[in-house]
Amino acid sequence: MNDLIVRPYQPGDVRAVTALTNVIIGHAGGRSGMTIDDTASFVSGAVRDVAADSRLVFTPGGDLVAAALVGTPPAGGYRMDTAGGVHPAWRGRGLGRRLLAWQLDRARQIHRETAPDVDWSVHFDVWQGDVDTPRLFARFGLTAVRSWYTMAARPRPATTLSPPEGLVVRPYTPDREAEVYAAHMDAFTDHWGFQPRGFDEWAARTVRAAGFVPGLSLLGYAGTDLAGYLLSYQGDDPEALYIGHLGVRRPWRRRGLAAALLVAVLSAAGAEGRQRVTLTVDADNPSGAVGLYERVGFTVESRTITYAASLPAAT
Repeated sequence: MNDLIVRPYQPGDVRAVTALTNVIIGHAGGRSGMTIDDTASFVSGAVRDVAADSRLVFTPGGDLVAAALVGTPPAGGYRMDTAGGVHPAWRGRGLGRRLLAWQLDRARQIHRETAPDVDWSVHFDVWQGDVDTPRLFARFGLTAVRSWYTMAARPRPATTLSPPEGLVVRPYTPDREAEVYAAHMDAFTDHWGFQPRGFDEWAARTVRAAGFVPGLSLLGYAGTDLAGYLLSYQGDDPEALYIGHLGVRRPWRRRGLAAALLVAVLSAAGAEGRQRVTLTVDADNPSGAVGLYERVGFTVESRTITYAASLPAAT
């Protein structure tokens, strides 16, 4: 790394980091759909101290060849999310090893400074087709803890599925954002890896995010109670739609509301001329979410794996 330039992330780096991420995803066989808004959201929402918690590696000519960022959990959380990687053309030179060592050291330091009496963990995601990074993770003692599927379906205009008896599906409207926040905090409490967030932080990542598509987001009501919701987002492909959040509160689960929301958004997306609808699902979800998505037309396109290192409380 003697001829390379290492420095923290700066706001003007958002396009370069996004492009690097997409190259890494594409090299591993994934669909390169990361947007600059995704990158900016992660940095602003998760990276507490950009100067201390990020490292970018550039050639003398200014090309970004590697990146490493470390996120801090929200208040009361326990999971540290990370981002970054090494350009495939620059692997095998020790960059990944040095950056991963730095990320782990920085994660331990943040843990000691923030919540030393609480067990934390630091998470790293890798696409299934990446054969280099898992070997590096193994050298550092990281273990695979969860798998995720990216699934896709072709929109079907004019297809309908009536909501369950006593429930009604309505379009999302901004005046409902507080209700959706409360429903999301409730619906995901029992999901693996979930961390509650304050309203402002949650809203910035969801209903107030640049990529949020309110016209293709839906709410399911039981009388005046919000029973479920589906929030859609726009990525870098104008013909594709991403379902970022789908939740049903416990009293209304297993009644068909999630399926009704999915079919409704597939129909609405098709009416707009969209060619793809995608989502990410926990492959190990005990509620049978993968089967639900398959029944309404989604198929698995790719898989990512979360690796983790434990950060135990001080004794």
